[in-house]
Amino acid sequence: MAGRHEDPPPPSIEDTAGIARVAEPPVLIAPPVRGLWAIMNPPGHARLAFDFLAVDERKSPYRKASLWQALFRALPVEATHAWGQPVFAPADGVVVTACDGMPDRKDFSLIRDLLRLMLFGPRRGAAFSAYGGNHVILKCGDIYPLFAHLRQGSVAVAVGDTVRSGDRLGQVGNSGCSLQPHLHFQVMRDPNPFPLFKNLVPFVVTTFHRCRRGEWRGCAESALANGHHLRL
Repeated sequence: MAGRHEDPPPPSIEDTAGIARVAEPPVLIAPPVRGLWAIMNPPGHARLAFDFLAVDERKSPYRKASLWQALFRALPVEATHAWGQPVFAPADGVVVTACDGMPDRKDFSLIRDLLRLMLFGPRRGAAFSAYGGNHVILKCGDIYPLFAHLRQGSVAVAVGDTVRSGDRLGQVGNSGCSLQPHLHFQVMRDPNPFPLFKNLVPFVVTTFHRCRRGEWRGCAESALANGHHLRL
């Protein structure tokens, strides 16, 4: 079961409206994926919402392709390291949401898909699946981890199922508002993902290795940040 990590929290955090509120101690969870990953916190995301991109030792998310090709060409989803990677429960819990009916886009081109999203993104009032695609939400004690953009047909749990930390939930896909295959992960204080990014809980990860200046070093009960290159 997820527990509260007792290290002193930062003095304060801000919600998406910029209003300071009392900081809360981060929860301690296991990694939701395994292997080599880059952590991204792109523009438009809240500080506590992260995208996991599977990468290689050079921190490239692509197989035999470059960033320039990903920007300007249409590449198949199989050209990424993330496509089809397993996703795991980070704590013991119960499944409260499981969506598996959204199609994956089978190719991607970052500039094309960003323009498409800006021009033809989800309409106001759309269900969360229009944003997060296939997704799972767990209840783990008093927190609710959310896993989004899962591969259609891969979700291995149903509402009401009990899961243990490390149980397989599904696979990384390219469903919903996804520019390329990746896992969107966040921890919420209630099971409703709306308003987007406004009910997030800080978390730290039990253990991982981080690459800095070409050297891998072990970390324990540490937070994630944009640009991290990790072995989970």
